[in-house]
Amino acid sequence: MFVLAFQVADEPAYLTVGTDVSAKYRGAFCEAKIKTVKRMVKVKVTLKGESTSQVVQDDQVKGSLRVGSTVEVKTSEGLCSEAVISKLTDASLYTVVFDDGDEKTLRRTSLCLKGERLWISCR
Repeated sequence: MFVLAFQVADEPAYLTVGTDVSAKYRGAFCEAKIKTVKRMVKVKVTLKGESTSQVVQDDQVKGSLRVGSTVEVKTSEGLCSEAVISKLTDASLYTVVFDDGDEKTLRRTSLCLKGERLWISCR
């Protein structure tokens, strides 16, 4: 089986507690709900005026976490600079609860928003 993965333009940088998702379980995607999130979003920015790129954590960014957004970023040197977001990587850990009560901790790559893939009843 061949699966293409892509980020939908309106998809958030990270998912929040309570979000209905389709979660990978034993090779299939099954209905689940996010119970907890250990958030870690990596933001690749291009600094204005310097045309250099840096990767920072989302807590070092002020502004909308969307590709193409102009934001204020705290650089690795500790300075604040204006930048444009060129890439977002969600490296968060999500604990999900399946319909039968089972829980599993997964990375974002093993989750998709409700409706993005075929829903399967796994139990």
